[in-house]
Amino acid sequence: MAQVNPSSQDLPRPSIAIIGCGSLGTAILQGLLDAKEPKVQPTKIRATVTSESSANTLRKAFENNAIEVEVSQGQNVAAAKESDAIILACPPNVMSEVLSEAGIREALQHKLLISVLAGVDRASLETAIYGDKTTSQNAADRCWVVRAMPNLAASMGASTTAIEVSDPMLLADKAKLVDSIWEQLGGIVHVPASLMNASTVLCGSTPAFIALFMDGLIDGAVAAGVPRAKADAMAAQVLASTAALLKQGQRPSTLRESVCAMPGCTIQGNISLEEGGVRGASAKAMKLAIDAASQLG
Repeated sequence: MAQVNPSSQDLPRPSIAIIGCGSLGTAILQGLLDAKEPKVQPTKIRATVTSESSANTLRKAFENNAIEVEVSQGQNVAAAKESDAIILACPPNVMSEVLSEAGIREALQHKLLISVLAGVDRASLETAIYGDKTTSQNAADRCWVVRAMPNLAASMGASTTAIEVSDPMLLADKAKLVDSIWEQLGGIVHVPASLMNASTVLCGSTPAFIALFMDGLIDGAVAAGVPRAKADAMAAQVLASTAALLKQGQRPSTLRESVCAMPGCTIQGNISLEEGGVRGASAKAMKLAIDAASQLG
């Protein structure tokens, strides 16, 4: 459970709404509550869902926190009206319905609307609310729309989040709040709008690709006699070890070459992977997923 530090007066202290608090929204909520070194200290978090059973599940999961969590079925407009920053986490195919609710435009005025909807560009979000795209000429009475794409590791403060560079540019306090929210949930990178679909796949989708690959490695270890629980534990630590090396600045190709001594077992395994077309299949998977992301909106 996160403990609010009353001496941290310099941290942003917004109230936050998560509209459409499904799997990703719940991961974001968990990460906001559990941060060991907070970058932002929400005064209250409001989460909305579509069914009462989902609301009851979330209420039970997030009761007795230092930060109050209010969960409601529907009530999107009320949650937005009573919050400083709104994270839109509903399914992309209901975005227009959510953002065209009566009163939502007024509830969002001058506030941050941070979308984590894969493939839905900023113009589509703004058009759903206002009927047209926001420009420097009409921005004065609108909300500030920002796109971000984290992954489920946000629940542990270990996400990678791509944040779209805003145009018009965010006010300094708004930009600080956006960065603070996502830095609390892991690392961030700012990218132009043209790279957001690719970043969505790289940040949001690749954990599933990597998990599929790791599943095969674990099966191979089990086939050689390693108990599955031990293979799972070792594989998880290997991922952490590899990530640590890459974060120090090593490129994947350099890391691969440094491990592949000749002769040795690693180079033999790598030859088999190359024969199986792993790199080509990985690149094709990324391209297909990026193309699919561009069609989601």
